[in-house]
Amino acid sequence: MGLFKKEPCVLCGGKTGLLDKKCYDGKVCKECAGKLSVWFDNYKGCDRSLLEAQIEIRKTDLEMAERMNFNKIFGDHGVILIDEEEKKFIAFPETNTKFFGSQRTVKSFDDVRDLGPDLISFSMVKDLKIDISETWNEEKHSVNGEQASYSPPRYIYFENFTVKMKIDHPFIKSIAVRLNNSAVSIHNVGRRLDPDAERAPVTGVGGAILGAVFGGAYDTAEIAHGFRCTPDNLHEIEKYEKYLRDAREIERIITGR
Repeated sequence: MGLFKKEPCVLCGGKTGLLDKKCYDGKVCKECAGKLSVWFDNYKGCDRSLLEAQIEIRKTDLEMAERMNFNKIFGDHGVILIDEEEKKFIAFPETNTKFFGSQRTVKSFDDVRDLGPDLISFSMVKDLKIDISETWNEEKHSVNGEQASYSPPRYIYFENFTVKMKIDHPFIKSIAVRLNNSAVSIHNVGRRLDPDAERAPVTGVGGAILGAVFGGAYDTAEIAHGFRCTPDNLHEIEKYEKYLRDAREIERIITGR
């Protein structure tokens, strides 16, 4: 029977469940855990007094955030809201609070107020990296009832953009914010070239035709970020560039690089 004895929450004295987090002094109920930072995971290294202090800091952060001007907002899955003048930001790994819910569109602090902000100063960021993870599959088609490669081969690439930071903060050590809600898929003829490849100029008759018919990128490039630009994948590459541009803008603002 002792194995299933329910412990009172160390913060409020309420009931705790089998899967609730355990700190140095005992268990923390779901309601009290919801008052702690979404980025906090060091329960075993904290006692009741440290958790209570975190809750008080977060109350102050909320009061301050309500008076701030988050003039830059990035992300469709996780989000980062930045006040450039105060040199502070808040971040969430996602805006969906339900298991099967959809992500919110965040246009102001009011859209995430209920999630509880942690104000992080630019100076607290000790390292920031842009991580672009990639997977790919070869596209095939049916020939005489069997799957066969195209000639030349075709591939579909799946890209995810995550901003990762190491933080010198009282109770947050690191954060990772994925900017895109679903993977950016890009169809490509042939294998992708060097991701850092510069745009290659389209020359000759091909360039003239593409420029006349499609305009825009086709006036100047046939390769972008290692992908071959075509009328079919241009919007996919533009989406890739949008998230890359956002990630670099976050890095520039926070680190000054």
